[in-house]
Amino acid sequence: MGLGRLFKIFDDDGSHNLDYSEFNKAVNDFRVGLSAKEIENLFRVFDTDNSGSINYEEFLRGVRGEMNEFRKNISQKAFKILDKDGSGTINISDIRGVYNAK
Repeated sequence: MGLGRLFKIFDDDGSHNLDYSEFNKAVNDFRVGLSAKEIENLFRVFDTDNSGSINYEEFLRGVRGEMNEFRKNISQKAFKILDKDGSGTINISDIRGVYNAK
């Protein structure tokens, strides 16, 4: 939740993406101590789809990193439990079969 709040604060124009100027401002606000070239390189690392902006998923992946094997395995087990019909996607019928809102 904290990262989501930060992302919204950095997103000055409300586009749900960080453009280079917003990212640059955020890095400078946190006084990370990077040069302009280093900030530019870091922006490119975060912008994995090369769209010229960083969406929330890219931001999270850049800050948190990729999931480790333990977290991947837990996520896959949870997905298999939810995917009742084994289709590889989770739809409302799958969720109804395993989730009790009570």
